Amino acid sequence: MDIVADPAPGVTGNPRYDKLIALIGMRGHMRIHELTALLGVSAQTILRDIRKLSDDGFLSRYHGGAAQASSAINAALEKREVGQVQEKRAIAEAVVARILDRSTIFLASGTTIEYVARALEVRNDLRIVTTSLRVASLLYARSDFDVMVPGGRLRSQNSGIIGPAAEEFLRGFRADRLVMSLGAIDPDGTMLEFDINEVAVMRIMMANAKQVFVAADHTKFHASASVKLANTSEIDVLFSDATPPAPLADLLAQQQVEVVVAGIDPAARPRATGAAGSNHFPAPVPPRWTA
Repeated sequence: MDIVADPAPGVTGNPRYDKLIALIGMRGHMRIHELTALLGVSAQTILRDIRKLSDDGFLSRYHGGAAQASSAINAALEKREVGQVQEKRAIAEAVVARILDRSTIFLASGTTIEYVARALEVRNDLRIVTTSLRVASLLYARSDFDVMVPGGRLRSQNSGIIGPAAEEFLRGFRADRLVMSLGAIDPDGTMLEFDINEVAVMRIMMANAKQVFVAADHTKFHASASVKLANTSEIDVLFSDATPPAPLADLLAQQQVEVVVAGIDPAARPRATGAAGSNHFPAPVPPRWTA
């Protein structure tokens, strides 16, 4: 029988969920009966746990078991829109607190970035270059916002604009800040995405921005994606709703990457079900600098 060390606190806030994720992470996939034996709970409980963790993006379900989250197929946009809503809103507000009026910003694509776009209502006189039609549609009506999008091909998964025309367009701009999300962050600091063409446009924005902000909720610390985007050493600030797991947190400190943990009203956070577990998330980390 495998012995699973207790995972670092703060992964899900539920010890049984954390152990289930750790087991599947070691093997890649496991059957229901294997998990019931290792975790000492009923098959019905394991099924409920897998359903919950799959909905939250930690695992992929299949008949009779579960596997690591898919590294090839991004979750459906509609599903991601309703996932981690409170977390994404809090992250977005923290990001916007670092954006100055009368600045130029790059906004990448993704549901978290759409929350950032909504939160920008408190800012004035921005020039915004975005590779997302959905983001542009949230901002274009502001008369004091100069919103620009490149030409190119649209990704059906997230309305992201990709291709050579988009890449050439982006090379013509310099921005004060880039705000982007991603598919996953590995413990060694590797940042991953799902589409090689989207990575190409994101790399150009990273190169042409004075500061790079990454907005990533806690599920990204345990998700899986297949295309390397960059390393965390190439970013300035990571915004999340929870402190990264210990190995990644230590690495970010060594790389002098600022970590901003967005506070969430406890009444707005769903409580974990199943085995007893703490729902506490750390208070915001004091910033090293003020934009």
